[in-house]
Amino acid sequence: MSLKEKLTCRYPALFLFISLLAIKAVSQLPQAQMDSLARELVKAKEDSNKVQLLMTLGNEAGYTDLNKALEYALQGYELSKKIGYQKGIGNLAYLSGISYIDLGNYALADSFLSIAGQKFTELNIRRNIFKVYNARGNSDYRQGKYWNAADNLTKAAEGFDELKDTAYSLIAYQNLISVLGQINNHPKAVELGKKVLKIAEAGTDTLQIGYTLQALTSDLIHSGRYDEAWPYLQKLLTIAEKTLDNSLAAESFSAAGAYYYKTNDPVKATYYFQRSISRAEKLDDKYQLANHYHSLGQVLLQQKKMPGAKEYLLKAMQLAGEFNNKKAEYNTALSLSEYYEQTGDYPTGIKFLKTHLALKDSILNAETRNYSSYLETRYQTNKKENEILRLQKIQQQKDFAIKRRNTWLGIGIGLIAALISILYLLKRNYGHKQKLARQQSVLLEEKIKTIEKEQQISSLQSMINGQETERTRIAKDLHDGLGGIFSTVKMHYSTLQQDTPGIKENPLYKKTLDLINNASDELRKVAHNMMPEVLMKVGLLESLQDLANNISSGKLLKVTLQAFGMEKRLASSTEIMLYRIIQELVNNIIKHAYASEAIIQINREGNRLSLTIEDNGKGFDTREAEERRSMGMATVRSRVDYLNGKLTIDSRKDIGTTVMIDLLLNEN
Repeated sequence: MSLKEKLTCRYPALFLFISLLAIKAVSQLPQAQMDSLARELVKAKEDSNKVQLLMTLGNEAGYTDLNKALEYALQGYELSKKIGYQKGIGNLAYLSGISYIDLGNYALADSFLSIAGQKFTELNIRRNIFKVYNARGNSDYRQGKYWNAADNLTKAAEGFDELKDTAYSLIAYQNLISVLGQINNHPKAVELGKKVLKIAEAGTDTLQIGYTLQALTSDLIHSGRYDEAWPYLQKLLTIAEKTLDNSLAAESFSAAGAYYYKTNDPVKATYYFQRSISRAEKLDDKYQLANHYHSLGQVLLQQKKMPGAKEYLLKAMQLAGEFNNKKAEYNTALSLSEYYEQTGDYPTGIKFLKTHLALKDSILNAETRNYSSYLETRYQTNKKENEILRLQKIQQQKDFAIKRRNTWLGIGIGLIAALISILYLLKRNYGHKQKLARQQSVLLEEKIKTIEKEQQISSLQSMINGQETERTRIAKDLHDGLGGIFSTVKMHYSTLQQDTPGIKENPLYKKTLDLINNASDELRKVAHNMMPEVLMKVGLLESLQDLANNISSGKLLKVTLQAFGMEKRLASSTEIMLYRIIQELVNNIIKHAYASEAIIQINREGNRLSLTIEDNGKGFDTREAEERRSMGMATVRSRVDYLNGKLTIDSRKDIGTTVMIDLLLNEN
């Protein structure tokens, strides 16, 4: 089994791209009619009618020529600003935004969509506001921000449902299905896709039916349900053969290629991937083209057609890097590592394998790694906000009751002016109730503040727990997965050395063996830093002593650990938090302090724990450091807050720095 085959037991062998739909004025005009509109544009006066003409041409060109669509959109936007046509500014800014998305320029897309959203809000055009949400979901999807995409697409779908706009609602739900596919929830995507397909087939829009079939077919293929996918694929290809929409055609042929690749028919797979590339090149959508190049390159590699495989894989890698298609870049790097492995160029193969592993961390960014924490935080936030609203409603009711009592009291005073003694009693009674109401109001305000504080702690706890869970998972994957691979490679090299004694004198053999040993050592260090085994097995003190010994062995910094009252282990989560805090502070000493000695002191008395980290480095100005707010110290402060502790920093230039942390342990 090759290195690529070992790795792909967890990752899909073929990257199947599912396109999202931008909301346009749905149509596909014949070329003769498009030519007629273009001639009419030349003679048109610079007014709102010309703006509408440019918008129509931009929408239609978007099916076949993205650059031409953008040209029409920008021309219409500038004309709208020139003549002060507010609705035209919004419409053409929106069209410019979705054109930039298709061309992979997300920064400019975001700028134009912001302009469109603001203008539609000012004009109170609700349908167009939800179209902007759909476009933002499209942009987030292409950048791998799938949960943000889901948020925006959900807002769009719910908004169109509110307006009872079935056509636009259908597009938003189709896009949601694509997001589900990208987060590998294919069973749910298939279930929703079948429901949406029934709605689409009830209408007459062939494009909507085609895009729904394409997403459904792709999810069925990803789920391994090939027999179930076959009839849908036949319907999809019938539409793809006739459509003028190059994006739909390219993605449909790509789905067919994936089907035949998965069912072991590489000849047909090659045919359909070549057709998908042909249509994608006409559209000039570099983002999608990178995916199609990779798919064709992988099929050619499977057939041992090495020159063609190399050509398309390198093309895919170049386009993926240029147009921020991280997932295609990630998959293509793995395919290139297999290509160079099969051609005997092991150093280049290792280089692309390292690129693949580095991209893995880039794709699984902070939000992706903490997706489950993100959902939990949203749930807790909504629950706390509802509780706050309930308490505020109670407060408003009490305020209203107080005002009503004041009104009736004024009437009573006028009616019973002669009854002074009774008035005195009523006033005293009223004063007592008012005082009680004020006390209740203060208590409610304090309770609201407490709930808000709990909400912040809950959000912080979810974020930190997600980080630690992901650290543990990645450390285990590195140790058990890639560590095992390195062990196997080293074993093979030992066997090779025994079978071929003279190879030991080969300089390339020695250099390669050194690279493998260095990579293996570096892997162990990375895995150990992410989640030291000694911390989980025997506790905080031993792991800190291990950390101190490792750093001291480098001879540049001597780290001493002193502990008192730490005979009993702390809770696992507390030990992990303290280890991360100390690890970050010691790293700061190594990077910035230029110190020769550092001391770590941990003292425990009952349920109180104090932590001190000192160094004899160059020191720094604490006020300047507070203004800079480095990411490392921000992480330390958030972890100290999580432990309900207090952080104090004392630093003097050319003398050193002392960091003190005090906290109360919660044994529960």
